[in-house]
Amino acid sequence: MAEISKKQSFHHRNLKLVLQQIINYAPISRIDIARNLKMNKSSITALYNEIEQKGYLKEIGIGKASKVGGRKPILVAFNEKYGYTISVDLGYKHLHIMANYLNGHDFYYQRIKNHNSNIHDILKTVDSQINLIAQKEKTQHGLLGIAFSIHGIVDQTQIVNSPFLDMKNIDLQKRYFEKYQVPVLLENEANLAAIFEHDFNNQENKANLLCVSIHKGIGAGIILNQQIYRGYRGAAGEIGRMLISSSNQTKIEDVCSEDAVVERLKSLKNNNNLERSDLVKLAAQGDSDVQTILQEFIRGIAKILVNVSVSLAPEEIYLSSPLLEELPALFAKIKACTEKLGLVPRLYLIGNSNYATLLGASSLIIHHVLQLDNYNLKFHYQ
Repeated sequence: MAEISKKQSFHHRNLKLVLQQIINYAPISRIDIARNLKMNKSSITALYNEIEQKGYLKEIGIGKASKVGGRKPILVAFNEKYGYTISVDLGYKHLHIMANYLNGHDFYYQRIKNHNSNIHDILKTVDSQINLIAQKEKTQHGLLGIAFSIHGIVDQTQIVNSPFLDMKNIDLQKRYFEKYQVPVLLENEANLAAIFEHDFNNQENKANLLCVSIHKGIGAGIILNQQIYRGYRGAAGEIGRMLISSSNQTKIEDVCSEDAVVERLKSLKNNNNLERSDLVKLAAQGDSDVQTILQEFIRGIAKILVNVSVSLAPEEIYLSSPLLEELPALFAKIKACTEKLGLVPRLYLIGNSNYATLLGASSLIIHHVLQLDNYNLKFHYQ
């Protein structure tokens, strides 16, 4: 029995390796798979046929014959019509929702303003969007999994802390599993941004990445040795809670988060109705108050990046920030400041950060649906 179990385990591992090859290197032939995995063609053919019977494959053309001649190989890719996943970002002001095929390609995206922050109303909108997607897109197996991006601390299937959106003790995982009977995953949004960079943009296969997310708060997604690092109870990366001053309990995000910057502007202008868009307009006009605020922001973020770099030694650091997207000159100044302070890793700005977070969520749930959680998959977005 032990010998049979060992053989089954070896067989399942090889099946996953072949599927990984098809996702990562499509269009690909059986010959290329055998060469990449250093396995004989007969073994690959048996595994390939099993994957094909599951409905995962589609033929997309004929490749070139080898230099010694022979039959031209059939090229295959993942069958996007097998089914799809849905990713949801539960933002404070906006709900973002995306649907993806299992090859990572997205076919639906909506950004919906939250008219209020009542979680029950927000989830009603999520439900209507999920039903709308099901009506619009017909695949062989339909919805296969759902992933939620949470702006807070997540421990496996539970939200430990949600500082910006009152979840009213709703168990999201239970609610959506019972409603749709598919796997449901919850993950911190900074972690998902890091997963996006690792799985969609990491052409050099970097093993250690850091994504610093600057929104209402400040968090970090940490990838160590190709795996997301969550720490005890999912609390790793909560760098916004680091204390600047122990005397008055001032935290980093009290000074350097997007909300902190806007609140500082409101105070200086004596206007509680100001928002990020107003700050961007005033920055373009060269407003002196805004220039002072942004200089403090640049210095503060630069110090954060140097400190976390010293602690975690990432190969690359990414910033996820709507404010920096709207004011890209700030990123250049942050980069220059970090270089003066001795930052070693390369620093990048993520474009369209909300979209990136959803793609990270799609990768997370696709890995899970295909039972490839510990396998590196490389996706391409359109």
